[in-house]
Amino acid sequence: MKQSNHMIKTIVIFVLFLSSITINAQNSDLLKGKWVFKKALNKEVDKLGKKTLNSDIINKMTFEFKSNDEFVAFLMGQNANGKWTLSKNSKVIILNSIDGKFELSILKLTKTELILKLGLGEFLMNKV
Repeated sequence: MKQSNHMIKTIVIFVLFLSSITINAQNSDLLKGKWVFKKALNKEVDKLGKKTLNSDIINKMTFEFKSNDEFVAFLMGQNANGKWTLSKNSKVIILNSIDGKFELSILKLTKTELILKLGLGEFLMNKV
């Protein structure tokens, strides 16, 4: 009896492991493509912040996550690129560029919408 309980536990752990890989792969596939910034979701953005958002960020800030684990971004008039990975729990995008390592928390990810948290900001991006 002990051996069958051990075997059942091993099978359950293996199935959970496989499902976490599958979920991570699905989220990774959803993430691939080009995303453009559409809206700041923070309610406390002041007038100057809104002006900056409208002139420099909305419809201008982009992330493109490629299949070969490379990313290209356009932020605040600057191009950035490097490698990207998705955390094991599919909740964080880790960007490695020559400027350093950055983490973007994923609040929501669908085929067409991506909500990221970066620092104190929450950003809605749409796939293009």
